[in-house]
Amino acid sequence: MGAAQAKLSEQPEIIDLLRVLEQNRLMKERQEVESLVNYLDNMESQFGEVLKELKEVKGQLTQIQDKGVKSSATCLMEGAENKIGEIGSQLKTVRENIVKSAKQAVQIFKEKGVGALQKVVEAMKIPSALSRLKEAFRSGKESMNDRADQMAVISSEIHEAKSHAKNAGRILMGKAAKEMEPQNMDKGITARIEKAYLACGRGFERMEQGTDRAMKKLEKFMERGKKPSVKEELKKLKSEKASVPKLPVPQKEQGR
Repeated sequence: MGAAQAKLSEQPEIIDLLRVLEQNRLMKERQEVESLVNYLDNMESQFGEVLKELKEVKGQLTQIQDKGVKSSATCLMEGAENKIGEIGSQLKTVRENIVKSAKQAVQIFKEKGVGALQKVVEAMKIPSALSRLKEAFRSGKESMNDRADQMAVISSEIHEAKSHAKNAGRILMGKAAKEMEPQNMDKGITARIEKAYLACGRGFERMEQGTDRAMKKLEKFMERGKKPSVKEELKKLKSEKASVPKLPVPQKEQGR
Protein backbone atom coordinates (compact mmCIF):
# COMPACT_ATOMS: atom_id res chain seq x y z
CA MET A 1 0.00 0.00 0.00
CA GLY A 2 1.56 3.26 -1.08
CA ALA A 3 1.09 6.78 0.28
CA ALA A 4 0.51 8.33 -3.17
CA GLN A 5 -2.88 6.71 -3.94
CA ALA A 6 -6.02 8.84 -4.41
CA LYS A 7 -7.79 9.98 -1.26
CA LEU A 8 -10.78 7.98 -0.10
CA SER A 9 -12.84 11.19 0.07
CA GLU A 10 -12.28 11.62 -3.69
CA GLN A 11 -13.68 8.19 -4.63
CA PRO A 12 -16.92 8.52 -6.68
CA GLU A 13 -18.65 5.82 -4.58
CA ILE A 14 -18.03 7.82 -1.38
CA ILE A 15 -19.12 11.10 -2.96
CA ASP A 16 -22.36 9.46 -4.17
CA LEU A 17 -23.15 7.95 -0.77
CA LEU A 18 -22.59 11.23 1.12
CA ARG A 19 -24.82 13.05 -1.39
CA VAL A 20 -27.63 10.48 -1.06
CA LEU A 21 -27.44 10.54 2.77
CA GLU A 22 -27.64 14.34 2.82
CA GLN A 23 -30.51 14.47 0.33
CA ASN A 24 -32.48 12.08 2.57
CA ARG A 25 -31.60 14.01 5.73
CA LEU A 26 -29.76 11.09 7.29
CA MET A 27 -27.32 13.47 8.94
CA LYS A 28 -26.15 11.10 11.68
CA GLU A 29 -25.26 8.44 9.11
CA ARG A 30 -23.60 11.06 6.90
CA GLN A 31 -21.48 12.30 9.80
CA GLU A 32 -20.42 8.75 10.65
CA VAL A 33 -19.34 7.95 7.09
CA GLU A 34 -17.66 11.32 6.53
CA SER A 35 -15.80 11.07 9.83
CA LEU A 36 -14.51 7.60 8.96
CA VAL A 37 -13.44 8.69 5.46
CA ASN A 38 -11.53 11.75 6.75
CA TYR A 39 -9.94 9.62 9.47
CA LEU A 40 -8.76 6.98 6.97
CA ASP A 41 -7.30 9.62 4.65
CA ASN A 42 -5.36 10.99 7.61
CA MET A 43 -4.18 7.53 8.69
CA GLU A 44 -2.99 6.68 5.17
CA SER A 45 -0.99 9.92 5.07
CA GLN A 46 0.65 9.13 8.42
CA PHE A 47 1.27 5.54 7.33
CA GLY A 48 3.18 6.95 4.35
CA GLU A 49 5.53 8.67 6.83
CA VAL A 50 6.17 5.34 8.58
CA LEU A 51 7.05 3.78 5.21
CA LYS A 52 9.59 6.57 4.65
CA GLU A 53 11.27 5.75 7.97
CA LEU A 54 11.40 2.05 7.03
CA LYS A 55 13.09 3.06 3.77
CA GLU A 56 15.65 4.97 5.86
CA VAL A 57 16.40 1.78 7.81
CA LYS A 58 16.98 -0.15 4.57
CA GLY A 59 19.32 2.54 3.29
CA GLN A 60 21.41 2.48 6.46
CA LEU A 61 21.69 -1.33 6.38
CA THR A 62 23.64 -1.25 3.11
CA GLN A 63 26.36 0.78 4.84
CA ILE A 64 27.06 -1.73 7.63
CA GLN A 65 30.41 -3.49 7.02
CA ASP A 66 30.47 -6.00 9.88
CA LYS A 67 28.73 -9.20 8.66
CA GLY A 68 27.47 -10.25 12.11
CA VAL A 69 26.00 -6.84 12.85
CA LYS A 70 24.50 -6.60 9.37
CA SER A 71 22.88 -10.02 9.76
CA SER A 72 21.28 -9.07 13.10
CA ALA A 73 20.12 -5.68 11.83
CA THR A 74 18.71 -7.22 8.64
CA CYS A 75 16.75 -9.77 10.67
CA LEU A 76 15.23 -6.95 12.75
CA MET A 77 14.39 -4.97 9.63
CA GLU A 78 12.64 -7.92 7.96
CA GLY A 79 10.48 -8.40 11.05
CA ALA A 80 9.63 -4.70 11.04
CA GLU A 81 8.81 -4.82 7.34
CA ASN A 82 6.42 -7.75 7.91
CA LYS A 83 4.70 -5.96 10.80
CA ILE A 84 4.28 -2.72 8.86
CA GLY A 85 3.05 -4.71 5.87
CA GLU A 86 0.35 -6.37 8.02
CA ILE A 87 -0.86 -2.99 9.26
CA GLY A 88 -0.85 -1.63 5.71
CA SER A 89 -2.99 -4.57 4.61
CA GLN A 90 -5.50 -3.88 7.39
CA LEU A 91 -5.78 -0.23 6.33
CA LYS A 92 -6.22 -1.29 2.72
CA THR A 93 -8.94 -3.81 3.64
CA VAL A 94 -10.92 -1.23 5.63
CA ARG A 95 -10.61 1.22 2.73
CA GLU A 96 -11.79 -1.33 0.16
CA ASN A 97 -14.70 -2.42 2.37
CA ILE A 98 -15.86 1.19 2.78
CA VAL A 99 -15.81 1.79 -0.99
CA LYS A 100 -17.66 -1.49 -1.62
CA SER A 101 -20.26 -0.74 1.09
CA ALA A 102 -20.78 2.80 -0.21
CA LYS A 103 -21.53 1.49 -3.70
CA GLN A 104 -23.86 -1.17 -2.30
CA ALA A 105 -25.69 1.38 -0.09
CA VAL A 106 -26.49 3.69 -3.01
CA GLN A 107 -27.72 0.76 -5.11
CA ILE A 108 -29.94 -0.60 -2.32
CA PHE A 109 -31.37 2.88 -1.72
CA LYS A 110 -32.43 3.08 -5.38
CA GLU A 111 -34.12 -0.32 -5.10
CA LYS A 112 -35.60 -0.33 -1.58
CA GLY A 113 -35.57 3.22 -0.19
CA VAL A 114 -34.32 5.09 2.87
CA GLY A 115 -34.94 2.40 5.50
CA ALA A 116 -32.74 -0.07 3.66
CA LEU A 117 -30.07 2.60 3.20
CA GLN A 118 -29.88 3.17 6.97
CA LYS A 119 -29.46 -0.56 7.59
CA VAL A 120 -26.58 -0.83 5.11
CA VAL A 121 -24.74 2.09 6.75
CA GLU A 122 -25.25 0.45 10.17
CA ALA A 123 -23.91 -2.82 8.73
CA MET A 124 -20.66 -1.05 7.79
CA LYS A 125 -19.62 -1.65 11.44
CA ILE A 126 -17.66 1.59 11.62
CA PRO A 127 -16.83 1.48 15.38
CA SER A 128 -15.56 -2.12 15.21
CA ALA A 129 -13.35 -1.29 12.19
CA LEU A 130 -11.76 1.56 14.16
CA SER A 131 -11.28 -0.65 17.21
CA ARG A 132 -9.33 -3.23 15.17
CA LEU A 133 -7.14 -0.53 13.62
CA LYS A 134 -6.42 1.01 17.02
CA GLU A 135 -5.17 -2.36 18.27
CA ALA A 136 -3.03 -2.80 15.13
CA PHE A 137 -1.39 0.61 15.62
CA ARG A 138 -0.74 -0.12 19.30
CA SER A 139 0.91 -3.41 18.35
CA GLY A 140 2.95 -1.64 15.65
CA LYS A 141 4.16 0.97 18.13
CA GLU A 142 5.33 -1.69 20.58
CA SER A 143 7.02 -3.69 17.81
CA MET A 144 8.99 -0.69 16.50
CA ASN A 145 10.03 0.40 20.00
CA ASP A 146 11.25 -3.14 20.73
CA ARG A 147 13.40 -3.04 17.59
CA ALA A 148 14.83 0.32 18.62
CA ASP A 149 15.77 -1.21 21.99
CA GLN A 150 17.47 -4.15 20.27
CA MET A 151 19.43 -1.79 18.02
CA ALA A 152 20.56 0.09 21.14
CA VAL A 153 21.89 -3.20 22.56
CA ILE A 154 23.74 -3.93 19.30
CA SER A 155 25.24 -0.41 19.37
CA SER A 156 26.38 -0.91 22.95
CA GLU A 157 27.99 -4.29 22.09
CA ILE A 158 29.83 -2.77 19.10
CA HIS A 159 31.10 0.09 21.27
CA GLU A 160 32.29 -2.36 23.93
CA ALA A 161 33.98 -4.62 21.37
CA LYS A 162 35.84 -1.67 19.84
CA SER A 163 36.99 -0.54 23.27
CA HIS A 164 38.32 -4.05 24.10
CA ALA A 165 40.10 -4.22 20.74
CA LYS A 166 41.82 -0.88 21.37
CA ASN A 167 42.93 -1.95 24.83
CA ALA A 168 44.25 -5.26 23.47
CA GLY A 169 46.41 -3.26 21.06
CA ARG A 170 47.67 -0.99 23.85
CA ILE A 171 48.59 -3.98 26.03
CA LEU A 172 50.52 -5.58 23.16
CA MET A 173 52.45 -2.32 22.84
CA GLY A 174 53.19 -2.36 26.56
CA LYS A 175 50.79 0.44 27.41
CA ALA A 176 48.17 0.49 30.16
CA ALA A 177 44.57 -0.23 29.23
CA LYS A 178 42.18 2.72 29.18
CA GLU A 179 38.77 2.89 30.77
CA MET A 180 35.94 2.50 28.27
CA GLU A 181 34.83 5.88 26.95
CA PRO A 182 31.14 6.84 27.17
CA GLN A 183 29.20 5.89 24.06
CA ASN A 184 28.04 8.68 21.75
CA MET A 185 24.40 7.69 21.30
CA ASP A 186 23.91 9.99 18.29
CA LYS A 187 26.83 8.64 16.29
CA GLY A 188 27.07 5.68 13.92
CA ILE A 189 24.90 3.71 11.53
CA THR A 190 23.24 1.60 14.22
CA ALA A 191 22.26 4.79 16.10
CA ARG A 192 20.62 6.16 12.96
CA ILE A 193 18.70 2.89 12.48
CA GLU A 194 17.58 3.04 16.12
CA LYS A 195 16.28 6.57 15.56
CA ALA A 196 14.36 5.46 12.47
CA TYR A 197 12.63 2.69 14.45
CA LEU A 198 11.75 5.16 17.20
CA ALA A 199 10.28 7.47 14.55
CA CYS A 200 8.16 4.54 13.27
CA GLY A 201 6.99 3.90 16.83
CA ARG A 202 6.02 7.54 17.30
CA GLY A 203 4.16 7.44 13.99
CA PHE A 204 2.08 4.46 15.11
CA GLU A 205 1.49 6.10 18.49
CA ARG A 206 0.03 9.18 16.77
CA MET A 207 -2.14 6.89 14.65
CA GLU A 208 -3.35 5.06 17.76
CA GLN A 209 -4.22 8.37 19.43
CA GLY A 210 -5.93 9.63 16.26
CA THR A 211 -8.02 6.46 16.15
CA ASP A 212 -9.04 6.93 19.77
CA ARG A 213 -10.20 10.50 19.02
CA ALA A 214 -12.14 9.30 15.95
CA MET A 215 -13.87 6.59 18.03
CA LYS A 216 -14.96 9.13 20.67
CA LYS A 217 -16.24 11.46 17.95
CA LEU A 218 -18.28 8.65 16.40
CA GLU A 219 -19.70 7.71 19.81
CA LYS A 220 -21.04 11.27 20.15
CA PHE A 221 -22.64 11.10 16.70
CA MET A 222 -24.27 7.78 17.55
CA GLU A 223 -25.51 8.93 20.97
CA ARG A 224 -26.96 12.08 19.40
CA GLY A 225 -28.93 10.01 16.89
CA LYS A 226 -30.33 7.47 19.36
CA LYS A 227 -34.04 7.56 20.09
CA PRO A 228 -35.05 6.39 23.58
CA SER A 229 -37.27 3.33 23.56
CA VAL A 230 -40.76 3.32 25.13
CA LYS A 231 -39.47 0.94 27.81
CA GLU A 232 -36.63 3.32 28.69
CA GLU A 233 -39.01 6.30 28.83
CA LEU A 234 -41.40 4.44 31.20
CA LYS A 235 -38.49 3.43 33.40
CA LYS A 236 -37.32 7.05 33.52
CA LEU A 237 -40.79 8.34 34.43
CA LYS A 238 -41.15 5.69 37.16
CA SER A 239 -37.75 6.67 38.58
CA GLU A 240 -38.65 10.37 38.56
CA LYS A 241 -41.99 9.64 40.22
CA ALA A 242 -40.31 7.61 42.96
CA SER A 243 -37.88 10.44 43.68
CA VAL A 244 -40.68 13.02 44.33
CA PRO A 245 -41.26 13.31 48.10
CA LYS A 246 -44.78 12.45 49.20
CA LEU A 247 -46.69 15.25 50.94
CA PRO A 248 -48.48 14.41 54.19
CA VAL A 249 -52.20 13.80 53.77
CA PRO A 250 -54.15 16.48 55.69
CA GLN A 251 -56.33 14.94 58.42
CA LYS A 252 -59.93 16.07 58.95
CA GLU A 253 -60.59 17.88 62.14
CA GLN A 254 -62.86 15.95 64.47
CA GLY A 255 -66.13 17.58 65.20
CA ARG A 256 -66.57 19.07 68.64
